[in-house]
Amino acid sequence: MIHTEKLASGATLLLEPVDRTDTLCIGFWFLHGSRDESPAERGYSHFLEHMLFKGTSRRSALAIAQEIDRVGGLINAFTEKEATCVYVILPKEHLRLAFDVLSDMTVDSVLDPAEMEKEKAVIVNEIRSVDDSPEEKGHDRFLVETLGDHPLSRKITGEVEEVQSIDRPSLERFYRQRLVGANTVIAVAGNCDPSEVRDLAERVFPSASPASLPKRSLPAWTRRVSVVPDRFNQAQIYAGTAYPLDHDIGHYYTSLVFSTAFGESMSCRLFQRLREELALCYTVYSFRSFFSDTGMWTIYANATPAQTRTFLGALDAELCRLLAEPLSEKEISDAKSHLVGSMILSREDMETRMKRLARQFTMMERILTFEESVAALQRVTTEEAAAFARRCLGPDTFSLLTYGCRGISNVRGFDFSFQAAGVAPSARRRGPG
Repeated sequence: MIHTEKLASGATLLLEPVDRTDTLCIGFWFLHGSRDESPAERGYSHFLEHMLFKGTSRRSALAIAQEIDRVGGLINAFTEKEATCVYVILPKEHLRLAFDVLSDMTVDSVLDPAEMEKEKAVIVNEIRSVDDSPEEKGHDRFLVETLGDHPLSRKITGEVEEVQSIDRPSLERFYRQRLVGANTVIAVAGNCDPSEVRDLAERVFPSASPASLPKRSLPAWTRRVSVVPDRFNQAQIYAGTAYPLDHDIGHYYTSLVFSTAFGESMSCRLFQRLREELALCYTVYSFRSFFSDTGMWTIYANATPAQTRTFLGALDAELCRLLAEPLSEKEISDAKSHLVGSMILSREDMETRMKRLARQFTMMERILTFEESVAALQRVTTEEAAAFARRCLGPDTFSLLTYGCRGISNVRGFDFSFQAAGVAPSARRRGPG
């Protein structure tokens, strides 16, 4: 049974006891990310995540690592557009240790100036590594092309000059404002005593503080068809759309079934046609992104410069076929079966369970049991999947970025036809680029 409770500190506790495992995963989720930073704070969420590991008044950075390593555990963290998470996976006997370490990091980080300067160098290296990754750099560019200067298009890490300019007083102020109970979700999955977890979670924050998150503005998606050369050897292709997020459970599972059937498995239409039959790329898949107010559906692929124009033509044909010949009952049924099987496998992983608790709660303000999730999947119809496809493939919103290498100028002028949507090419507006 999944337990949800608002604690006296203002934090939310999400707890899923699992008796048939010997492990635990505990995550402290702070509900702010790169989207929630002011222009003067860019990169702060990610930088603070790093600094939480650099020592408290009770523990050095080495001690934090050693105490978890000593019991065979793992401590890790990540920053996203709308959340920052620090989490521990360890044997069930060490529940109190996990809470003690995570609580110490959350409320008593010393933010040592010398450690800050060293960590700036580490993060600059991290930023440079992304600059060397054509897939990641291309995705960042796709968000900028379609979302402009909206906060969702910002790099999570910040830019090099923004990281280098972070000073301790500003970071300390950011830390004290953001890492408070009202901004925190504590998610726990694994073999534990619920009453003990509840008691430990209550003690994390010494007092209640009001939430201090800035109001988020809805992004305006701009349709663009862009060609951007760079120094890499292959073209990186991003095609997709965004839409105001519907928090209804049925909508979420419809998008999941649709994207799985069309582009998220090796047996899907996209992979089978463009890679297996036509051999036009090495990688091709679709993926979904969900934020508090916006959903995105994106297709990613890479191709050689010589094949890029042919690939785009074949992708256009598949998208037109998707509109003219919607996903069949068998394709939808196979996607559901695939997803149920994946859910069964993921139930064995406490980290996946912990993340699922937090992500479902922050998106829908409720958490579905395994049985409820399966039932929601099974309710998705072919008609609903076809309607979602039509929503994604609107000719006024579906964007394209071809990025990454010299020799792709031959794709300039390409645009999707959307013939099955009943829109003549001459009637469509095309974005600059």
